Amino acid sequence: MDSNQKLKDYLSKHEVKLVASDLDGTLLDKFGMLSEANREAIKEIKQRGIKFAIVTGRPYFSVGPLLSMWGIEGLVDVIIANNGLEIGIQTTGELLLGEKLSVDAIHSILDLYQDIPGNFCFYGDNALYGEEMDAFMKRVSVKNHLPAYVVDLKTFIKKDLEKLLLACDPNDLDLINRFYLDHQSELYRGFKSQDYLFEFMHPSVSKLGGIEKLARHLNFKVEEVVAFGDNLNDLEMIQGSGFGVAMINGDDEVKTHAKIIAPHHDEDGFAHIVNQMFEH
Repeated sequence: MDSNQKLKDYLSKHEVKLVASDLDGTLLDKFGMLSEANREAIKEIKQRGIKFAIVTGRPYFSVGPLLSMWGIEGLVDVIIANNGLEIGIQTTGELLLGEKLSVDAIHSILDLYQDIPGNFCFYGDNALYGEEMDAFMKRVSVKNHLPAYVVDLKTFIKKDLEKLLLACDPNDLDLINRFYLDHQSELYRGFKSQDYLFEFMHPSVSKLGGIEKLARHLNFKVEEVVAFGDNLNDLEMIQGSGFGVAMINGDDEVKTHAKIIAPHHDEDGFAHIVNQMFEH
């Protein structure tokens, strides 16, 4: 069955209540900007009476200020941030929160991974903190308009955090993932979120979990969600939503579990699928 027919079949059986999209590698281009075609697609979603949600690994506080730059202020109903930990309902100002990563878990990770290549970082108090001022720290500081500081994480972290980041050379990511799979813990879960980033969070937190919590809160079904993503932190969302769309530039495992594959994120892949949705 071709992808267009799969979409037709889904739409014939379900009313779409929410379109949910990841940001980096999915909705935004390689420069972190939103194309005119994708902006118009979001407007069309809203005109059809469907809610639109951003679902991202970025922290909640960093996303809201960028909506006006992207030209979608007032068009985003929900921001599901920190990989599902924070759910901000824009129309009411409500913020629903999940479980944070415990200090015990953080110290366990820092000890266990001390000989693994990479730079541990975290977001806190509207700033970025890390063990060294590497290219990742500098890039994220500029992209998210955040100050960045070098600290000794083990002595500096005194409270539970949303997540712990391990920035790395892309060539080391497979090594990190294998090490994680060989040393799993009930205190945390880990996953690749970018080609240069591995993240640790509370085991109960995921993008799909955020969508499920939102569905219960707003009284719709997860089967009524069309979700777009590209990386492994999108995998559960792609699998568990009513209709999962993976970008062609995405991780191979994510593409395997998607209902259809969208064109490249630099070629308005999001808009391409949204336009197909409304052709039927």
